[in-house]
Amino acid sequence: MLKKIILSGWEKELNSSLIDSNVLSIALFSINKELIFANKAMSWLFKGKACDNLINPTFDELLLLDNSQTLIFDGYLTIGNYTSINTSISAQIFRKDNKLLIVGGVIANQLIDQNKIVHKLNHDLNNLQRELIKEKHVLSNTMDQLNKANDDLKQLNATKDRFISILGHDLRNPFNSLLGFSELLLTNIDHYDNETIKKFAGIINDSSEQTFNLLNNLMEWSVVQRDKAAFNPKIENLYNFIYETFILVNPSAKAKQIKIVMDIPQIIEAEIDREMVKTIIRNLLSNAIKFTPKNGEIHVSAKKEGKTVQIKISDNGVGMDEQTMESLFKIAVPKSQKGTNNERGTGFGLLLIKEFIDIHKGTITVKSEIGKGSIFIINLPLTQNK
Repeated sequence: MLKKIILSGWEKELNSSLIDSNVLSIALFSINKELIFANKAMSWLFKGKACDNLINPTFDELLLLDNSQTLIFDGYLTIGNYTSINTSISAQIFRKDNKLLIVGGVIANQLIDQNKIVHKLNHDLNNLQRELIKEKHVLSNTMDQLNKANDDLKQLNATKDRFISILGHDLRNPFNSLLGFSELLLTNIDHYDNETIKKFAGIINDSSEQTFNLLNNLMEWSVVQRDKAAFNPKIENLYNFIYETFILVNPSAKAKQIKIVMDIPQIIEAEIDREMVKTIIRNLLSNAIKFTPKNGEIHVSAKKEGKTVQIKISDNGVGMDEQTMESLFKIAVPKSQKGTNNERGTGFGLLLIKEFIDIHKGTITVKSEIGKGSIFIINLPLTQNK
């Protein structure tokens, strides 16, 4: 009664506001599936025949709900179609006088635009990667024709190759994680509770921030690589930056429900180039995630072995045969092998790992067996002879 008194005399303004609202979505149907009214926000969501846009629950499912009370549904309503972008809104649905009234909260055009931007970003990234690889092959052929003995030109091409490989190998997986979790939210949000939605949103936010930071680091790293004296070893605590790398790749692991177990002392130091070793760990963890099936497990450990520090990364993934292991660090032409979830990579990752380990005067060994996973063991000197 109090609400009626407060709003009395404002009916015209309220009706005008609801009709033009971009926030509150309102639609009125007859039980014969005819759209009687849709305000501006709801009209953004409907494409084609309005009743067919209700996909979870469907219009027919709503008609089967108990209508002994006016409110027949209170939850997430998915609107759209099964083959393209759809949207979930928090909605209440009422049935009275052979009519269905839908009232939901969403900024319809903004959400649709955001979805389109995410899809376009992935599309543009794929196109950019293909164009960069094409440019690499053109440049490589041109250099061979002009002067294969030109060391400076070869070094420039090698730097370009490394930049392309890191861009493709290390940025693709985070973007797949972003798209995967956002798609899960869009298509299944009506099945999730608020805690799950908050968790997924946090993963998307963390992955976005880490990817942005990684891109900045890659740009700075490419500049440093032009300097032949870019190797700058310092005494570093391995625990800190290995854990930072774990945070970076963990969203991709979570997307496949893979558990990463860390067994590293909180104080374990060695004289290393921090960014190079981070690249080594990041690539090995990304490969382990790529070739480990859903619900698998990855172990990361570090310890001192005489005058070296030993870093070991093991998984229970698909494993490799002897021939594959022998060719891991001898790839003349970059090749890509699909992961257990059809993940794609550039094939440059292991070449980068071997190059950076050689710069540190370290070693890397591989143990693997088909169907029983792989173990990569890295030994780096505790100190560098300058």
